Amino acid sequence: MSEVTAYQALRKGIRQPRDRIERMENIVGTGWPDSNCCLSGVELWIEIKAPTEPKRRNTPLFGSNHRLSQAQKNWFLMQRKAGGKAFIYIETDKHRILMPAEFADGLNEMSVAKLLEHCCWFAPRKTQSIQWSLLRNVLVTHYAK
Repeated sequence: MSEVTAYQALRKGIRQPRDRIERMENIVGTGWPDSNCCLSGVELWIEIKAPTEPKRRNTPLFGSNHRLSQAQKNWFLMQRKAGGKAFIYIETDKHRILMPAEFADGLNEMSVAKLLEHCCWFAPRKTQSIQWSLLRNVLVTHYAK
């Protein structure tokens, strides 16, 4: 599993004809998320992670690799303070999980069980079209005032 493959699955699953979903590889700034989207007029940022789940359910998912960097955590903090929308999309060998930006600081220490407890959406790796529709709805409405 790679972040590119996870991005392609996410894009295919949630995109509607008038949406804009772009993978952003930023070599100028540090900490910027992988993807920028405009879904039904709602702009948001998504960081994509693609780790393999550990054998033990209580082991942190982001043990030694795929961790959020300090620059990424700082970006999420600044985005939240500015009132922007941002998420972390995690695709493992077993799950697809969407975390709101406010969990960025503690994400590296969370087990899969903790992620599932605090996420705003999850589905099994074999994701049905209705589940993708629910994910799209969460992305568009999660930060609605």
